[in-house]
Amino acid sequence: MPLPKLAAALHGWIDRNFLELGRQMRLSYLPPLMVYVAAGISGLTGIVGVFYVKERLGLSAEFLAALGFWGGLPWALKMPLGHLVDLIWRWKALLVYLGATLIAVSLLIMIGLLDTSGAMHDAMLALMPVEAWYVLAALLAPVGYVVQDVVADAMTVEAVPHLDDQGQPVSDVQRRLMHTTMQTLGRVAIIGGTLIVAAMNVLLLDGVAALAEDQRAAAYRSIYELALLIPAVSVAGVILASWLRRRDSARLRRQGHSGPRSPRCSGAPSSVRRSIGGFSSAVSPLPQSRWPLA
Repeated sequence: MPLPKLAAALHGWIDRNFLELGRQMRLSYLPPLMVYVAAGISGLTGIVGVFYVKERLGLSAEFLAALGFWGGLPWALKMPLGHLVDLIWRWKALLVYLGATLIAVSLLIMIGLLDTSGAMHDAMLALMPVEAWYVLAALLAPVGYVVQDVVADAMTVEAVPHLDDQGQPVSDVQRRLMHTTMQTLGRVAIIGGTLIVAAMNVLLLDGVAALAEDQRAAAYRSIYELALLIPAVSVAGVILASWLRRRDSARLRRQGHSGPRSPRCSGAPSSVRRSIGGFSSAVSPLPQSRWPLA
């Protein structure tokens, strides 16, 4: 194949599979993507946590293996939690706030443990030993991430509109394409967040091994403080989703539409899959009463 034709074919393939994905991006996709980005950057404190256990705690390998089991158990419960989200659809945003709170509490516990000269550290040790606080932090974080991830899966259904900007129904073929785009962008958000975390860990931990013990603790603490952005991003996504719902509801009313048939309110097609995060379950059509305007 001549070189110009090969270059044109390659450009066409990149355009269809990558650039087109960006062109299909919609503002309504952003709220769940923000929650997925937060999941992607959740590994920011992973390396720091490993070094903290190595340098400060005397936990055995058997104990850490058991802790890893209990920390992974919430992810095994993701599908039943998805059903819970369907049952309390109107209030699902509260679960993101709950998850963000659990994540923030876990991070604040680690910040307190690393601030060995602070009053918070002394107050914590007066209640429980360091090992108990670490176990509590290690168990709270995965629960918070699972709760947020389940709600993000549900938000992807709402993100796909059923009416266009003129209030006309979107075709089934176009909606299926939008659902595929939404799920693909969700994967991109998670992977992108993971890559950002990898680069940040390389930069933030560069030269830490040569520091004195108190300086290393300060460096670790700064990473946990930076990680407080993770729950903030999730909460910002929910707030944005709420604002978009109100904006779209007002626009539809101006166009003469009423009832729950807003762009993100009617029942989801049974072909939609909740697949991001490692588990996949079909989203069955729900009664319209569970897909409210606000």
